[in-house]
Amino acid sequence: MSKTTENNRRVVITGIGPVCSNGIGKDEFWNNILSQKFIVERIPEKYQSFHNYKTSFYIPFPKINLDDFSFLKKYSSIMEATSVLALVGTELALIDSGIKENTNSELATEIFENSGIILGNGIGSLNTGFSFYSFHTYNKLLKDTSADFIKPKFNRMVIPATMPDSATAWVSILYKINSFNYTINASCASGTYAIGEAFRKIKDGYSDMMITGGVECLKDESGAIIRGFDSLGTLTKSEDGRPMPFSHDRSGFLFAEGGGCILILEELERAKSRGAGIYAEIKDYQSNSDAHNIVQVQESGEQIIKLLKSVISNNKINYLNTHGTGTELNDRVEYEIIKKVFGNKENQPIVNSTKSILGHTIGASGAFEVAVTALSIKNSKIHANLSDNNFDDLNIATKTVDMEINYALKTSYGFGGHNAAILLKKYKE
Repeated sequence: MSKTTENNRRVVITGIGPVCSNGIGKDEFWNNILSQKFIVERIPEKYQSFHNYKTSFYIPFPKINLDDFSFLKKYSSIMEATSVLALVGTELALIDSGIKENTNSELATEIFENSGIILGNGIGSLNTGFSFYSFHTYNKLLKDTSADFIKPKFNRMVIPATMPDSATAWVSILYKINSFNYTINASCASGTYAIGEAFRKIKDGYSDMMITGGVECLKDESGAIIRGFDSLGTLTKSEDGRPMPFSHDRSGFLFAEGGGCILILEELERAKSRGAGIYAEIKDYQSNSDAHNIVQVQESGEQIIKLLKSVISNNKINYLNTHGTGTELNDRVEYEIIKKVFGNKENQPIVNSTKSILGHTIGASGAFEVAVTALSIKNSKIHANLSDNNFDDLNIATKTVDMEINYALKTSYGFGGHNAAILLKKYKE
């Protein structure tokens, strides 16, 4: 793809397609966020036969009715869940952006000229791989026992189904997008990285439209993935499942089995030429690394502070959508960073964590949170942080806040020291 030589290219968000237990589609999703709808379930009893979990709750994988998305039903049986999430989210985002009229309307391939696809994925779909391995290795043994809690399956498509690039590839195939498509992995910051890199593709003139965001499926037959996080001691031990980021009562993050959120980014003049609605403008994106620890954030916050000061520049931030996991160390370090960058409570932007409502979807979390930040700017509303007994000297949203937001910052930090920040602003001519 050739690069254009235009200067001052502006990048805007024109479509949002969330898919999670809290809502499928922008309107249901946003309304449930504002009303603090909290969907949580107890860990299934069959999981308990494998492991004595310290956490008691999780958020289930979203229930997707494939009858509503007939275009992918033909292929869904050979896809892993991340690809289904990506395709449903893309369809919803394209409709929301006005590029597509409805799920039955046809699209001319010219609409995707000079477009690309970049998605984030943190861990990837392991369920098919687990099931195939169990079938291959233990199927005869399981047939000879009374073990009926797992039903391993042979899947001849196990390799293409579990490839990290499958989600972007399927979007490319079904929408006939011939330009570049690839997956970014940066742990819990994957979705934010993907959106940031998509922004750069447009800003730097390599593309005019990008399909971007994050997808994640952490569901498996026996709860092995949630056990992995539980063994690290990162999951909430609260009595009702609430992770309560930035609360003195926090004890870990709330595990979510998965979800996905797709955004449509466009070069401003292209968006205006077709009369697109604009949620927000992306002003800047930057990333760096702690180079410190494979699972723990750098306690000094040195690299994150450097990152935030650079991306904020001289702009006054009205709203900060934090990483906000609810883990003991992360929240304490993030809190200290906020104070060092912005000062005391009176000088801080309004702060919240979308994970207080949605839980943690790892590679998809940043995409959900960029979408929430853009919706907050568009609607002049900031959702409440679902927590009690909050940190002192923190300008945290304890209820829905109505206010104009000119600049908002979204931050994400992932295992391995991956740090990312996206600066969004209210769109003005």
